[in-house]
Amino acid sequence: MSLDEQRREALVSERILESMRDGVITIDLTGRIMTFNAAAGRILGKKPEEVVGCSFGQVFLMEESFDDFNEVVFKAVYEAETTHTIEIALVVDGREVNLFVSSSFLTLESDSGEDERLGVTVVFTDITEERKRRKIKRLFGEYVDPRIVDRILARGAVDAQTSRRETMTISFVDMRDFTGWSERLPPDRLIDVLNRFLAAMALPIGAAGGITDKYIGDAVMACWGPPFTEADTQAADACAAALGQYEALTDLRRELAEIEIPGAERMDAVVGVATGEVIAGDVGPVSSRNYTVIGQTVNLAARLQEAAKTLGHPIIVSEETAAGAGDGFVFRELERIVPRGSRKPESVFALIGRAGEVANADVQIAALHGEGLSSMLSRDWATADKRFSACLALDPADRSAARMKARVAAYADNPPPDDWDGVWSEPMVSGPK
Repeated sequence: MSLDEQRREALVSERILESMRDGVITIDLTGRIMTFNAAAGRILGKKPEEVVGCSFGQVFLMEESFDDFNEVVFKAVYEAETTHTIEIALVVDGREVNLFVSSSFLTLESDSGEDERLGVTVVFTDITEERKRRKIKRLFGEYVDPRIVDRILARGAVDAQTSRRETMTISFVDMRDFTGWSERLPPDRLIDVLNRFLAAMALPIGAAGGITDKYIGDAVMACWGPPFTEADTQAADACAAALGQYEALTDLRRELAEIEIPGAERMDAVVGVATGEVIAGDVGPVSSRNYTVIGQTVNLAARLQEAAKTLGHPIIVSEETAAGAGDGFVFRELERIVPRGSRKPESVFALIGRAGEVANADVQIAALHGEGLSSMLSRDWATADKRFSACLALDPADRSAARMKARVAAYADNPPPDDWDGVWSEPMVSGPK
């Protein structure tokens, strides 16, 4: 090989070394640093031009933080036949750096065919971010939806500007009569029942593509929509999850009975679902921020879950959710309410079931009930009474129809004011003048 070819080969090797993302150090038999590439300088906080040609001991042995790094280098000398690898943590310029380090003895075959010892090669990779990812997944993987974990990892440092307004669908599912359960069961059995309930309620959320946002005592909050799920199907997905949660109660009751939980047959739940604008982002102090959603839609979903306890239907959804879910479900408009904490009247709907799976009588009742409400709003009390009476003819135990029929009778005797918004209020009975 000519001298020019040797120089070109050396130049190519040098360029390759400098372009590597891994740090590379070579040390000769006297302990002098022969090569120290740019990546090594960046990772270890050293300037290559100030290090090359210096004694390894002079550069590294005087700093206690490099003790683990030095040990790997010395192992290559003492155990020359083995390549040594280890993960270590160093403090470089006041920050912790995690490295995957590999060291081996550097040899070159001589003209005689024997290996000539030249020194030690150390190759190391900065795995700080990878280690953070592993730590976050280890800490939160069992409690937080993996998509939220991945979002945190992908984003890196918390940025306040990542919060944004989105149209999302929010659901709350809550255990009925938790106070009663807590009074009947000892603490260990109560926690077991609660954990089983929360697990049973969370599974349908994941099956429908939702995010389990948080557990709040005996309730589960979930959300659907960008950036985690499809915007167009979010309402339908949330409704599918709500039906799945209610259906899961059958297996849960059987499971509780098998472990001899008294009153297992009374295990029940209510669900509230609302669709609308939320603010999505990281909430809380810097040391313990959590990704969540806040806003009036979240409050509405929580209020609908509360309202389900008195409206006589286990799954209550907002008008926007019912409209967005499409024809795959059967809904029944119940009435207009003003949710606690709000001044805006809301039309609320019961989710009866999936289209094609609901009994014809229930489909008829849903249609008649909706017509009765429309007649009420137009102050046609006679027609409204007929529609609600027809509902009761199909199902005499229908609480909603009975409630509306009673209200129609009250309004027929004492009509609401001209600015009536459809929300029930006790009629003002005129007294003697």
